[in-house]
Amino acid sequence: MTTSSNRHVVSISTRHSARPRYWSISQYSVIGDCRTAALVAPDGGIDWCCLPHFDNPAVFCRLLDADKGGSLRVSPEAPFDATMAYVDESNVLETTFATDQGRLRLVDLMPVRKRQPHAHHLIETLAESAAEHLPVWLHNPQAALQREAGNDVAAAHRIVRLATCLEGEITLSVALHATFDYARLQPTIAPQPLADGAAGAVLSAGGRYLIFLVARLPSNAPGGTAPAIRLEGDEALLRARVSLTTGQRLVVALQYARDASEARASLEMLREHDFEADLDETLAYWREWLSGCQYTGSYQAPVRRSALALKLCTFEPTGAIVAAPTSSLPEAPGGERNWDYRYTWLRDSAFTLGALEALGFHGEARDYFHFLHDLHVRQADHFRIMYGVLGQSGAQLAEQTLDHLEGYKGARPVRIGNGAATQRQLDVYGEVIEAAYYYAMASGFRDGGRHQESDRDLRGLFAEVANYVATHCQDLDQGIWEVRGAPRAYVFSRVMCWVALDRACRMAEGHDHHHHIAHWTQARDALRTDILTHGYNQHLESFTQAYGDTVLDAANLRIPLVGFLPGTDERVRNTLRTTGLQLAGPNGLLYRYKRADGAGGGSAMGAAAGTNNVDGLAGQEGAFLACTYWLIHALCHSGQVTEARERFEQMLGYASPLGLYSEEIDPHNGELLGNFPQAFTHIGLINSAVALQMAQEGRLPAI
Repeated sequence: MTTSSNRHVVSISTRHSARPRYWSISQYSVIGDCRTAALVAPDGGIDWCCLPHFDNPAVFCRLLDADKGGSLRVSPEAPFDATMAYVDESNVLETTFATDQGRLRLVDLMPVRKRQPHAHHLIETLAESAAEHLPVWLHNPQAALQREAGNDVAAAHRIVRLATCLEGEITLSVALHATFDYARLQPTIAPQPLADGAAGAVLSAGGRYLIFLVARLPSNAPGGTAPAIRLEGDEALLRARVSLTTGQRLVVALQYARDASEARASLEMLREHDFEADLDETLAYWREWLSGCQYTGSYQAPVRRSALALKLCTFEPTGAIVAAPTSSLPEAPGGERNWDYRYTWLRDSAFTLGALEALGFHGEARDYFHFLHDLHVRQADHFRIMYGVLGQSGAQLAEQTLDHLEGYKGARPVRIGNGAATQRQLDVYGEVIEAAYYYAMASGFRDGGRHQESDRDLRGLFAEVANYVATHCQDLDQGIWEVRGAPRAYVFSRVMCWVALDRACRMAEGHDHHHHIAHWTQARDALRTDILTHGYNQHLESFTQAYGDTVLDAANLRIPLVGFLPGTDERVRNTLRTTGLQLAGPNGLLYRYKRADGAGGGSAMGAAAGTNNVDGLAGQEGAFLACTYWLIHALCHSGQVTEARERFEQMLGYASPLGLYSEEIDPHNGELLGNFPQAFTHIGLINSAVALQMAQEGRLPAI
């Protein structure tokens, strides 16, 4: 197995003999199984992972506390150079270690495979007996078990690490420091005797179980019987020291189990398991999935890597989509704007669906709208802006601080849950209905659902949403940036209410809701007039963040992208120019918002400390990468394609060496900031690349 020879594949190299306390965010890679994800450092350390799901408590969180956090590390004992790259176009990682004694390849994956059709028969058999164990938000046992099996992807809840000595002799150090419940629980470790010189253990705490295996794999290397592997350590740490010569192989596996009996049985199963089959199936799945990408433009490598990153943010059992798989990575060095992004925001999910559909991936939209259907929301005002991956909402996502963790590079507080979960953000109605509209245009509703499942038609709910928006579009809210201050008349929120009504009118044609069109049209047109009257500041020559203020907001760059005004409209072109100048940081990057008169906190890093009177939060933040991509996309619609392309190619230089992005960046030194990898940024890259291609070919459609 080799990595792709494609010239766009890049890697990280580092020479060291001791771990730094914290790696730069850009030096991490990510692997996942569409249930959860793990961040892998260049030294072979898995420093972040929540099992079995994205929003479960972390079992490895060294990322947020270098001393207490825990990790699973596999690396040579001797000083080494490490080179990381993804295998071909997949989410399987390959790290090559070179020491003075030899070379070793470490392949990391979380096994996935395409879901097998026969699973439906098992689901039907188990549905009735398993009903009492299902997530409470699902009302149909059979549908729930279909979800647990996964929409399209079957997963093993397992991390597999395959080590092969390529040359010479390598002594490997394997170190497991499992820190259950964000390092709040000390695990019980029960070593288990295994045949053939393998070593295993069951770790448990708080009703959760992990199975750990270290075993030699068959090889063609000459030599006699290899010595047995010994696990040593104390109540907090397990270690193994294993020597490999050319051709010899080792597997390190970690698997989640639901109870003690399953843990013991799984350990026995793993001892006989074919881990090479895991690798083959996983590579086959990612290759087959990515083969559906229909993008043919000039930026194949970054677009396809972004698509793979977005797929890793999907939670297959329900169709939910998380904003990022991490929590509390700071938006400024040492700052306190540290948020938990392991949930599904309606807005972010709608953006993700739009980006994937632009590439030809329609199944993820189908799965997400099934997720919305199965929430059993019957009234529009019962919609929440975010949900857990199993549909939890409101108080179930209450924000907490983990004061026992020091935070990434000392950035406190570390947060789990998200205080914005109970906010009112009116723009989400427009985001969701727009996503539904484009899904319907792609025949999503017309072509039906998965085998033996209902179509889960959401048109009735969307009619309810449109009626709600028609009545409440002038209400105050917290806006797209989840400002933790008093509600205001946010311009972009009202633009997206206009979108909700506009797309509802379009979808109503030919359906049972055509009798609503007159009402929705009247409300839509009145709202448009109101926004143009009160949301555009003639003196500033720009739309502003809210009615009557002088704050410029990068969210308004999306006005031509949703069709509220064409990109050639003078007010749009003025807004692009003014926003591009006033919100600009170094190197062409944009901040989210800033007072046009320069008063108050602003958003630029290095500005005065204290409370930012734009958003009511303390501290500063980096440049917001998605905002620059919005500007690029909008420039395409305004006919400024040359500038858009120049900015796009500049943005490609801010990706991590493996082609991944976080939410923000320090424009002064290029350091990635915020949760990682961040769906919002990869969405912007995809949409901008598609728009550039279409604009270059003269076929960018009017919205």
